[in-house]
Amino acid sequence: MRYIGPFFRMNSLSHKEISGQLFYLSKESIKTIVLNSKCGLLAQVRASKKPSINDISILNNFSPLLCLYKKASPMFIHSKTSHGFDESSFKKEINPSTNAFMTLCLLELSEYYSHYDEGERNVVSLEKPFKYLAKEQLQFYSENLRNDEGLFVDKKNISDGNSKGFSLIDKDSKFKFSDQAFMMDVYFLYAHYNKFDQNSDEYIKFSYEILDMFKNYKSALYDLSFSESTQIFFALNLFYRYSHNKDAKNLILDLGDFLISKFQEKDHYLDSIDDCALFCICLMEAYKHTDIISFKDSSKEIAEKLISLYDSDKNIFIKPSDKKEIKYSCVEINNYLLCLIMYSLQEDKTTELRPIISGLYRKLFVNNGLLTSWPEAPTLDEVERYKKLSLRSDDMLDETYFRMPVLPTPKSTGLAPIFIKNLVYSKKKDSLSPSKNSFDSNKNMFNFLLIIHLFKDSVEEVMNFTCSNLSKEHNDTEIIEDTKIEDNLSPEPNELPNLDNSANIVSNSSLSSTSINTISPQKNLCDKPKISVSNLESKSDSSCDLEKNTKSNSNNLKESCKTVSNNKTTNIPKKKFKKNKAQHPSKKKKK
Repeated sequence: MRYIGPFFRMNSLSHKEISGQLFYLSKESIKTIVLNSKCGLLAQVRASKKPSINDISILNNFSPLLCLYKKASPMFIHSKTSHGFDESSFKKEINPSTNAFMTLCLLELSEYYSHYDEGERNVVSLEKPFKYLAKEQLQFYSENLRNDEGLFVDKKNISDGNSKGFSLIDKDSKFKFSDQAFMMDVYFLYAHYNKFDQNSDEYIKFSYEILDMFKNYKSALYDLSFSESTQIFFALNLFYRYSHNKDAKNLILDLGDFLISKFQEKDHYLDSIDDCALFCICLMEAYKHTDIISFKDSSKEIAEKLISLYDSDKNIFIKPSDKKEIKYSCVEINNYLLCLIMYSLQEDKTTELRPIISGLYRKLFVNNGLLTSWPEAPTLDEVERYKKLSLRSDDMLDETYFRMPVLPTPKSTGLAPIFIKNLVYSKKKDSLSPSKNSFDSNKNMFNFLLIIHLFKDSVEEVMNFTCSNLSKEHNDTEIIEDTKIEDNLSPEPNELPNLDNSANIVSNSSLSSTSINTISPQKNLCDKPKISVSNLESKSDSSCDLEKNTKSNSNNLKESCKTVSNNKTTNIPKKKFKKNKAQHPSKKKKK
């Protein structure tokens, strides 16, 4: 049964409604992309002979991703051979940051789902499936997304298929510091949410090794572009939020002061609204972490400047430009809105800024095609519709906490709920028009991560989730037998994958017991040399010693860091890379 809502709806949406809608969009979109799109290499779920756990068996009904490709069409294709995005539209490049964003989203959502009690009506918790999948992804990243020096770099799949083997080559000879920073975040966050996992200590050591690189050679960061440095600043704030590491805090202090000075060197509002808004958000986060008043003052100055760009008659922010048409990227729009929301909370201006935030949200997110579709709200007989998952009428949340009724659904459009690349504003016509429907994975994963990161706590507060329902990490370390599940993981032909809510996820009885697979450190992090930006000799032994400091490579690293340029990347000498006809990690033969 569906609740159609009241006849009259107020024009001004509250912060609670906007944050709830954006979080719900992000949560459901991540589920759709990761489980149903097939836009990347596919994971293989394996069964266990142990009968105690069956939480991840639901993954057998889908096609979960090991990694995510760069671009695709968001249109679902249904045929005898394909049930997902159109494979012919895939751009099979694999970016480290994009995939780190995806896995960070899964880990944050696994914590959200940890508040769901098993056996609650028609909702299945995705806590353990998402943790399992995140671990599989981390294993894949450490084995396949690093170069000979141990750095995470862009890869390209040159094989034809997605599920039966792959062949990865380095896309080019460059690496980005921000890629290393977000990978540092994701390995640490997995360990943070899985403290009893036997590999968590190794993941923490690995993330600290990357942190040591930033700490020991932070002078190289000062030569990067403002955009790249801001991404690293964001990654450091993410890392500190969960680690409370002193070195990370010191890096936040140093990099924050440097970026404030660098920000004043040019007018970034002319062509980098996305960087301005993200920098403002990072400064607000840094103030929470350090209590440095200059961070708060700078964030206030930037936020007020961004607010001054808002045109109340048009309900959009007008970028300084003489062009007849102004292009707004989806990241730019999302960062701008989130910046204003966070600023209104920091400065206790929610009432004052509500008309601006609500008007901007309706104009850009709801009425002009920034999103291809929006997931349907949970129905009245689904526990997700109620605070505390109670099914009590007095705990029911209105539909506007999940979506606006005027928005199209994935079923009605045949399109996954994703951000398109751009909106274009015509000054002459005074109208906005969307770009073509194309899925840019980096832009989408970053938008979803930022939304989930900023709003998860407030959504959990609205849902009245308590600490008593926190995840039971001791169940996450069971060993999975290397028994393959059938490859037929797709929905029925000619049926749009429906992931609008968890009620549609049903356990597969054929997979009665599954659990989290342990990762052998010898097969993972130590298959590649330790993080370095120089040519290092590979380890001769198979032992995993991630505690060892990178000082042994300091001379080479300092030399390589001199080559850091302002184009956001550092050049590495070109090499001839062998085709990596890799199998799934679980099927590799032990030496």
